[in-house]
Amino acid sequence: MRLYRFAGPLVACSLSLPLLAVSVFAQSTQQPAAPATPPVATGEMEQTTSSQTTNSSQQTAPAQQTTVPPLQLHDLSPEPHTPTPEELAEQKAARLRMAIERLASMQANWGPPESAPGMSIALKETGRTKSAAGTAISYQITGKGFTPDMQLTLLRWPLDQTITKVMSGIVMNAEGVAVCGIAAPGPTAPTDAAPSATGQAPSCTKIMASGTPITITTTAAQGEAIRVALVATDRKHGAAVSLVPFPIEGTSNGCKIQVILGAKDGALVLIEGEGFKQDKTYTLGTESFGEKRPLNANIDAQGHFIAALTPASPGHDSGDTVAYYQSSSCTPTVSFHWGKDSYKAEGSSNVQ
Repeated sequence: MRLYRFAGPLVACSLSLPLLAVSVFAQSTQQPAAPATPPVATGEMEQTTSSQTTNSSQQTAPAQQTTVPPLQLHDLSPEPHTPTPEELAEQKAARLRMAIERLASMQANWGPPESAPGMSIALKETGRTKSAAGTAISYQITGKGFTPDMQLTLLRWPLDQTITKVMSGIVMNAEGVAVCGIAAPGPTAPTDAAPSATGQAPSCTKIMASGTPITITTTAAQGEAIRVALVATDRKHGAAVSLVPFPIEGTSNGCKIQVILGAKDGALVLIEGEGFKQDKTYTLGTESFGEKRPLNANIDAQGHFIAALTPASPGHDSGDTVAYYQSSSCTPTVSFHWGKDSYKAEGSSNVQ
């Protein structure tokens, strides 16, 4: 089970440039000129010479102790390289690409790939309510592979937010429906809906009766996925599910292309396809403002693929992009809008 490697969808990357200190020696590599000796009388020569010899021998030792060998070029610390504006921009772009790739990978794998073997959950719709904020949909959680003794925590991953622990104390009943369990004995748990200071989710027993089905009610935009997970306290068992209530998709002869929002306003989207045969030749790409670009994706043996796309186009703060697949067997296409103020909950009457 690898659900808990999702510490958070977005990771802030930083780059520190080390400063290399260079030592500067005050000593010169050239020896100073000897001071001029004043003239002396002949009779004083012997005494003076003797005195100079004695003084010279006394001064020679300290001079040898403080002698610094000439500074060679290879002894210098390397001069630090100051990145150019172009290099800084490239580094920033590389960090952004890594963050986008990581986010897209996490979103693409949220579901069966991140569920423990033999375990799965599903969202069962129980009702819809329309309001000015949009169409609110209610779901109950069903599951397979869970044992009655497993204490489960509900996780939600809303768009443009981090993964959140919603509530704990959940169990799976005999019918395979996630319900609130029996309150455990001991000190009372927090009664509010916010996580405690220890990072533990509040118990469902403080807000609902034992045996009550766990219900999720939410709005969603077109192409927005609802991502939910149930994880056991041992962090080894659990399952995740992703559901798109208002899909953006195109079909053709059993082939389907779907667009899933990876970020609000379509700054990142996932292009997912299924039902594709192993055609020898095909074209998979996108088109925005008349410019076509290939979409790099590997179609597996089951005819499925998923790829990440940042549709932003230079000089445009919004636009429409078409994703298409062309082959002898099928030609599905799908169009979606992205950019400034493009996010809007389905059924919402609010004007942005």
